[in-house]
Amino acid sequence: MATRTQGHAFIALVCCLLAQPVAAQPSHVLDGKAFSGKNGEQGQPLDPNQDEEIVFKDGRFTSLSCAPYNFGSGEYSAQLVDDAIHFEAITLSPTHGKIVWKGVVKGDTAAATFVWTKERWYWNTRRQYWFEGTLKE
Repeated sequence: MATRTQGHAFIALVCCLLAQPVAAQPSHVLDGKAFSGKNGEQGQPLDPNQDEEIVFKDGRFTSLSCAPYNFGSGEYSAQLVDDAIHFEAITLSPTHGKIVWKGVVKGDTAAATFVWTKERWYWNTRRQYWFEGTLKE
């Protein structure tokens, strides 16, 4: 009888474990890639004077044009959807706030939108931008 009860307990334990949601592991399929291009304010053409390079390395995303404003690299996640890789990242600056990045890499091109926010007690800044670039060799 004890063996039968132990067998039922084991089956119940396995069922409970299988019913638990598995946390999706972030995909770093873009590691080792960099894209260079231009930034622009949302609703405006790309600014020919706004050079940008976005870099994916060791599970982290970096915007080189934002580095002078103390924005560090941030973890990124990526997911393959059809023939494109969708990515998201957040970069933070101790002095200039936060940037939320959302983009798509298709072949040798990358396109992204990013929202810069800086909250202060007297006013908040929220600006939307976009990026287009090509794979850097």
